[in-house]
Amino acid sequence: MTKKLTSSALMLASLLFLLTFGNAKADFPVTVMGPEAPADKRYEYDRAVIELALEKTEAKFGHFTIRDALTGQNTRRALIEASNNKYSNFIIKASMSNDLPESLAIIPFPVDLGIVGYRVAFVSEKNKKALSRVKTLEDLKEFDVIQGLGWLDTRILRHHGFRVRTNAEYQPMFSMAALGRSDLFFRGANELLDEWEAQKDIPGLAFDETVSVYYPLPRFLVTARENRELIERVHEGLLIAYEDGSLQELWEDKYGASIEFANLSSRKIFRLENPFLEGLDPSWQQYVYQVGSELTQ
Repeated sequence: MTKKLTSSALMLASLLFLLTFGNAKADFPVTVMGPEAPADKRYEYDRAVIELALEKTEAKFGHFTIRDALTGQNTRRALIEASNNKYSNFIIKASMSNDLPESLAIIPFPVDLGIVGYRVAFVSEKNKKALSRVKTLEDLKEFDVIQGLGWLDTRILRHHGFRVRTNAEYQPMFSMAALGRSDLFFRGANELLDEWEAQKDIPGLAFDETVSVYYPLPRFLVTARENRELIERVHEGLLIAYEDGSLQELWEDKYGASIEFANLSSRKIFRLENPFLEGLDPSWQQYVYQVGSELTQ
């Protein structure tokens, strides 16, 4: 027969429960961008840098959990869902422009350190040979470009006179470049190596090694304005991580090999302005990675 607990035993049990669970705070849920396709590694760094910022502020703000949003979303769809706050504390990386939805708050730190502004192209073997003869920006504009639906790159390139078509899906653009259906598929220098390793078996696909187009393209983390704690926490965490060097270590670990592979210093770099940054606080520029200082054209 089970004995009833004495009052002192009940008090002790209650005290142990309070000590163990009484001060526990529910995990802070955060949702990040999932891959758009099985071979898509573009958002691995984003997830890692968000997780780093949350870890740097864990002592102040408490524990957190982090999960991917639905796989298969393109950039435009993700911005809509971030604006609507569809998921708990949904936070994504976006190229900054002066016409982002007003329902979004930006965290003013360029998490890629600006490297994605150095654009290099996937091409067909035929177009790779043709690009080696490019001398001027006008020469380069003779080639048409494919970019993703909702990417700010499309508007920047069109502003400067490039012929640009868009595609809603990420994966098919590699095949379009390989087949010559579009001449150039521009990617960030930091993305080149991972994407080449994932896509190099596509027949006819190559990457250009002679030119790069650069324009300022700060990418900030954005989330719905009502996610005030998330905004404060991630911003604080990013600044801490930059000051102690852990963000730069993460950046180098993820992007260093691709930047070396892109060999930017050996390319003709055509530098363009980004007309969609009007009104943006320029303080982000102090964190940007630079390749040389001379304007090629």
